[in-house]
Amino acid sequence: MRRVVALCWATALAALWGAWSAPAQAAEPLVWNPAWPKFRPVEYAVTGVAGLASLGIYFGIPNASEPRWTGGILFDDAVRSGIRLHTRRTLGTARFTSDVAALATATWVVGLDSLVVPVVRGKPDIGAQLTLMDSEAFALATLFSNSMFKLIARARPSYVDCESDPYFDSLCHKNDTSSFPSGHATFVFTAAGLSCAHHLHLALYGNRTADVLACGGTIGFATLTASLRVFGDRHYVTDILAGALIGFGVGFGVPTLLHYGKAGSESSAQQAPQALASGAPAMPVGPTFAGTF
Repeated sequence: MRRVVALCWATALAALWGAWSAPAQAAEPLVWNPAWPKFRPVEYAVTGVAGLASLGIYFGIPNASEPRWTGGILFDDAVRSGIRLHTRRTLGTARFTSDVAALATATWVVGLDSLVVPVVRGKPDIGAQLTLMDSEAFALATLFSNSMFKLIARARPSYVDCESDPYFDSLCHKNDTSSFPSGHATFVFTAAGLSCAHHLHLALYGNRTADVLACGGTIGFATLTASLRVFGDRHYVTDILAGALIGFGVGFGVPTLLHYGKAGSESSAQQAPQALASGAPAMPVGPTFAGTF
């Protein structure tokens, strides 16, 4: 476990270091393509309703008293048997580290990239747009996740063991039916999806290499967080995969479909006003997103 955690941390931190060292090589302007729609009034409403509904479901609807789905599927049991930690100390370490990694991912994506970087680069208006898109994606992703684990009520991997031995795990009978999908995985992969959408369409760090590395770094932190939930015996692998698909699909898909996908992310956004002035239709150039997860 130590080797896997060390490798994940090393990969993510290397990407973070590369992202922050690369901008010194060049300084592409941070500009908002005028063909991209800004946050609309309806999105404020959707974000508010989704956020309140998510909180209402989480706090207002009690968890199922008995699981509706118990046990693993596909490769769940084999993976759990192979990598699950066993002592309370190592389990606690894995769970605590997953929380730290999740917080680091959110701080990087929302606190640093969406708030600090645009302000430092003199573009607080772009920072406001990024923060609004982040809020919308997190509200929708958590709504999906909270609704699913309340409805599906899958038992935690340790549920059967805790039934026969209440001292099997320090968290026995705590949120027993909140396994699918993984909330941690949904959260961090939403952040990673947002990071990739923002960095692949905007020159946030002023350098293409730095922006690609930032996308990879947040995916590394998200993978670390999700992996530790399996090491810590709080989720099956399929819980993680479901959370990752929901999170990254919403995190990348929502801003891309509603904003960035409306026009190309040209290397020089100054071309957009010329195209609009000439009456030529805006054609997508660069990264685009289509389909559903």
